[in-house]
Amino acid sequence: MSTVAVAALLVASMLAIGTALTAGDFRMLLRRPAVLVGAVALNVVVVPGLAVVLTWLADLGPDAALGIVLAAAASGGGTGALLTLYARGDLAISAALQGIHAPLGLVSVPVWAAVGGHDVLPAGAGGILLVGVALVGQVVPLAAGMWLLQRRPDVARRVHQGARRVADVLLAVLVAFFVVTGAGRLPQLGWRTVAVVAVVVAACLALVLLPWPVPAAVRRAVAMTTTVRNLSLALFVASVASTTVVLTLLAYGLVMYGLSLPVAWWLARGTSPVAKS
Repeated sequence: MSTVAVAALLVASMLAIGTALTAGDFRMLLRRPAVLVGAVALNVVVVPGLAVVLTWLADLGPDAALGIVLAAAASGGGTGALLTLYARGDLAISAALQGIHAPLGLVSVPVWAAVGGHDVLPAGAGGILLVGVALVGQVVPLAAGMWLLQRRPDVARRVHQGARRVADVLLAVLVAFFVVTGAGRLPQLGWRTVAVVAVVVAACLALVLLPWPVPAAVRRAVAMTTTVRNLSLALFVASVASTTVVLTLLAYGLVMYGLSLPVAWWLARGTSPVAKS
């Protein structure tokens, strides 16, 4: 899938999020810093740690194990907030977590690869540029959408609908890309590799079921934002690795969206249009 299409998906997603948020929604985050701290710990410690343990227990080959660890360590995927919107989760928390996780991935990816016993090069200047562009692609349309909602709410509603339709189409294209490039090659990876990926993704989605002392919308936001990994960053690092590592990352994307989209749609049933804490 072209870089332009991925960037357009990120911009459309964040514009749709921005036109459904107010500054007051972000101020609410200050009242529950423990949620942000806990979500960050889940993303940069628990999820990659789980991936390292599972790849070791499953006795995967080094290349397949590296692909899974890279994906699990790369937090801050650009469509996490969009899936939160689908799931009627807390958009402010999801948007904030995406912004926090993206730069942390530059550190967590090489660190967790090393913990797993894999020798990869740090992301370096190219990785910093990649994350910087992604952050701009999130912050600018998010701020523009929030400004429009405050100044022209009638226009903001129409922009929200249009941006969401564009995001829906581009997300469908992204999922189709993973299906076309990864589905037919799953047997090459071996079903143990696919099973480990499925367990990691399912564990992230299961966060929505934990009895946290927070509103359901917050649990949904944390679950969706944690499930969607920054595969662009992982693929960037994997460019110095083998074809099997890249194939494993494509399989991760296929399983990630194959499980998270149905869960997001299921969570949306019978809830309000946009859930906020």
